[in-house]
Amino acid sequence: MIEDPKKFLDGFKDAAARFASADKATLKAFTGLNENALQPGALDRKTKTLMCLAIGIAHGSEYCVAARAAQAVEAGATRQELLETAAVGLLMGGSLSFGPILTVFMDTVEALFPA
Repeated sequence: MIEDPKKFLDGFKDAAARFASADKATLKAFTGLNENALQPGALDRKTKTLMCLAIGIAHGSEYCVAARAAQAVEAGATRQELLETAAVGLLMGGSLSFGPILTVFMDTVEALFPA
């Protein structure tokens, strides 16, 4: 379980930088794919990022849940849009999505939208 979503993402960024020092080409290819896939087209960036969030929830990826929720907010998503996206991800992920991933998601949303 992620205690602090921001600290978790900062740790990932550090790990990515360390990986890049060993294999810059692979990291560049992956980040290029990410940027290309999220470019606005028939779907805007926010919608595509919310789709990534739903898939991350369905797959049980803590990193994807924390990162894509934050990226969706940066793209203009509201708290309600995050919650509705989570409902779709939980639907598609079934019972495996409920345990720790729901906790990670709610901790992230509450960090992004403090009361």
